Amino acid sequence: MRLERLCEKNRRFFDAAFALYESAFPVEERRDGAEQLRVMDKEDYHFDLIMQDGELLGVMLYWETDDFVYLEHFTTLPSVRGRGLGARALELLKAKGKTVILEIEDPLDEMTRRRFGFYERNGFLMTPHHHIQAKYHLGDEDLMLKILSYPHIISTEEYLSFQDYMTKEIGILPRFNDGITVRKMNGDDDKLQVAKLIYMSDKYIYPNWFDSIEDGQRVLAEMMSLPTVYNQSNITVAVTEDGFVAGAIVSCDSPAVTEEKYLYEAFARAGVECDEKRTHGIYLDYYAKMNDPEGYYLANVAVDPDYRKRGIAATMLLHVINGKEMCHLECVKDNIGAWRVYQRVGFTIVEEYPGVFDIPCYKMIRR
Repeated sequence: MRLERLCEKNRRFFDAAFALYESAFPVEERRDGAEQLRVMDKEDYHFDLIMQDGELLGVMLYWETDDFVYLEHFTTLPSVRGRGLGARALELLKAKGKTVILEIEDPLDEMTRRRFGFYERNGFLMTPHHHIQAKYHLGDEDLMLKILSYPHIISTEEYLSFQDYMTKEIGILPRFNDGITVRKMNGDDDKLQVAKLIYMSDKYIYPNWFDSIEDGQRVLAEMMSLPTVYNQSNITVAVTEDGFVAGAIVSCDSPAVTEEKYLYEAFARAGVECDEKRTHGIYLDYYAKMNDPEGYYLANVAVDPDYRKRGIAATMLLHVINGKEMCHLECVKDNIGAWRVYQRVGFTIVEEYPGVFDIPCYKMIRR
């Protein structure tokens, strides 16, 4: 038995191999044709045929780096199962002498327990890491899986390195969204809608600052005309063909300076009663800390609920970070979907810290 990387010499097996891949894995756990062709050009990616005596027995689709092998998809033909061929194929992978990582469903029923038992018998160990599979299609829901590793349980550092690689290389690439224009905000855009998006971008700060979302919208909209981080010149919007603001990003060069007096002025202009104690606290804990002197700062990223899962956030991010030497942002640790998008466009987690109201946050940078 041997592994043969799919190439021109054995391309006659491609149709049968891809048909086996499609039949063995549900659509949410595999790529479509265009995505599969994209990753085939990656040097790290292997679409290997399991061959014996010139006969196709199965496929192993995996990523090989200097540090680990990630077995992404592995199956044999139904006609040859039960002969111990799967274990022999795994030995070929383990013989590379690297840590082998793979995903399985939580072993809760007979089928998933049998699958786990197979890998357990072959030396793989269950790890404790909280894991969400890389997305293969825009709009996919999070799929929670378990991580197995061989020959040891990978450490947190090893897992985070794998996760970072997975997010940047393995999942679907962000794509520009049809029918959406990303550009700088202008005077014709709906300020209250943009303010609503900013308000929605942080479920801790704004609800604790304003008595209602309507108050928040009015005050934030006034801040767009003042020298604050929310000044219109710092806002990038994603606009539909009929002019609806479906997404917004607030970003600017560091340090992002906002003087406290302009917060009070925005309240006055909006005709909203200001709780000075709350406002002063928000200023000290949030705005006064936007003072990292290096790079380009992303303060808020938000997409309207009716337009989510269409790639708009990634499209906006790619637009604002294009050409920037170093970008940085903060993200609430529990907001997994957000920091996964940031990772996908090149940000890396560099620090965990207690944010406003002691909410655990990540600091992320992109160089």
